[in-house]
Amino acid sequence: MRKHDTKRATPTPVRLSLRATALGALLIPLNCYWVTLCEIVWPTVHATVLSLFFNVVFSLFLVCLANLALGRWAPKHALRPGELLVVYAMLSVATSLFGHDMLQILFPLMNYAEQYATPENDWATLIHPHLPGWLTVSGAEAHRGYYDGQSSFFAPAILRAWAAPLGAWAAFVVTLYIVFLCINTLIRRQWTEHEKLSYPIAQIPGEMLQMQQSHLFRNRYMWWGFGLAAGLDVWNGIATLWPVVPFARFRWEIAPLLTARPWNGISWLPVRVYPFAIGLAYFMPLDLAFSTWFFYLYWKATEVMREAIGVARLSGAYLSDQSAGAWLGIGLYALWKARYALVRSFRAARSNVDTPEEPMNHRAAWLGLALGSAFLIGFMTRAGVPLWASAAFMAGYYTLSLSLTRMRAELGPPTHDLYYAGPERLLVSAVGTRPLGPRGLTGFSLFFWATRDYRCHPMPHQLESYKLAEAANASRRGLTVAMIVASVVGLLACYLVILPLFYHYGSASQVTGYSEHLAREAYVRLESWRTQPKPTDWPVMRQLGAGLGLTVGLMALRHRFLWFPFHPVGFAVAGSWTMSWMWFSVFISWGLKLAILRSGGIGLYRRLAPFFVGLVLGQYLAGGAWTIIGNALGRRVYGFFVG
Repeated sequence: MRKHDTKRATPTPVRLSLRATALGALLIPLNCYWVTLCEIVWPTVHATVLSLFFNVVFSLFLVCLANLALGRWAPKHALRPGELLVVYAMLSVATSLFGHDMLQILFPLMNYAEQYATPENDWATLIHPHLPGWLTVSGAEAHRGYYDGQSSFFAPAILRAWAAPLGAWAAFVVTLYIVFLCINTLIRRQWTEHEKLSYPIAQIPGEMLQMQQSHLFRNRYMWWGFGLAAGLDVWNGIATLWPVVPFARFRWEIAPLLTARPWNGISWLPVRVYPFAIGLAYFMPLDLAFSTWFFYLYWKATEVMREAIGVARLSGAYLSDQSAGAWLGIGLYALWKARYALVRSFRAARSNVDTPEEPMNHRAAWLGLALGSAFLIGFMTRAGVPLWASAAFMAGYYTLSLSLTRMRAELGPPTHDLYYAGPERLLVSAVGTRPLGPRGLTGFSLFFWATRDYRCHPMPHQLESYKLAEAANASRRGLTVAMIVASVVGLLACYLVILPLFYHYGSASQVTGYSEHLAREAYVRLESWRTQPKPTDWPVMRQLGAGLGLTVGLMALRHRFLWFPFHPVGFAVAGSWTMSWMWFSVFISWGLKLAILRSGGIGLYRRLAPFFVGLVLGQYLAGGAWTIIGNALGRRVYGFFVG
């Protein structure tokens, strides 16, 4: 693989490529339609939970191929690497909106409580009086079409029911995405230029952006990896359509074999081989890859040990409470380590020193963070959450967002999953339900779309795009504008693609993927808060403290002993649902990389790196092609990652 120049590239003039922005804006609604069909309507894949979005890699690959042809026949009109980066960044940011964990959850949250209120659950008394009407949708006609299908979202009565809530949420979402850009501006230089974090996930799209100058696509190792991964997916796709063809099985579950105590405490132990995960993990630092699979097995050993001594299971779904403590520790550590850089940035903002190489002026970044946060806190307060709780919520959300962005920049895990451990749950666990009141608890539940999980979070994609701007010699300020445009266009695409599809197919009739089920989680939890008021949840707080304490301890040991092999980031990501499917692939990749480095050193590592890039591209492109076939056939087909 070509080694990128680590020196700071001289930025191009601060201007935006209009044709690249237009191309990105054109591809966003097409990608939204594609992903919605294959992940929700007839779920073939479950793949926007991955760190590197498959649809973005697929789309960028096609654009790069077309650009290669254009460069050969009309070189003056070919897109430059900086323009290709604009397309990649816009698609990544927009996909974070219509991916699995964001607006796919918001839409059912806006109407689920009214649709599923029954005399038995008494939601009409417990929940309805406290729902802010300006953020939710009511009316029998709007609900009937949404859940039953065979209707049109563009009917005047339905549009009127949705217009005001969608407008309010649009203001919140776009402001949130701009605030993330401001935060990334403040920490970019510290992480990229001072600490020189490796950004493993960004290396593969970085090679694609340099396709015209790179020898990657003339490298036989890359095509061997590509052929292996793509061939496996093509074979299994055919076997799915025609069962007479034998299926190439690389997915097993070990837990059913462990039925005796205490081994049955392991609950589940998937063993799966994903070529794309092996490829992505190859670019992770060796100690971090080791820590990821080691701590996954550590979590499983903990479950077995607790079963053996008769102690209750750890609190939190998928061990999320202790993981949340680790995430908070990493976020706070990242803030502490960047404290001097933040002070310098604030001084530059006070003197209004212009820094053309930054994504935006430091004064603009600090003002954007302050004013944007004030708006977001005010929005939540208007929704019924007390002011102090709104401020605490946003502080916790920023910390968790900073933590996962740090993980991506430093570790590059194939996924970053923290299910059911949002700041609202941590706050309720800390202070109990009474201080928040019915309106506060109900308001918290409406933000479940942003806090249920963090796999589609936009902030790491924004920062990785700024990192890629170095090699592409692109203007970061132009890139900032492009990503703001992508946020707006992506939001409109969600409104004008996902909602019409729901009204056509029916969320409760023909839609077979995750939809209303995710909203149910929020309202069932709210019902529990209302009917069973809770004081401080000490088991949760103990697990948070244990995760935070262990993370701080690991950081201290790594600071004291350079040889210490266990990394706190591996501990933070290992106990999650999505990592359960990929830990074995990370283990394989770690073993291969260790053998390569010990036998041939860094030279052999670099020579074989294209093979692992090929594994990612081969599975993403073949798997993406199957999703397109499934969309065309109107049925489920082989999915390269389902979980």
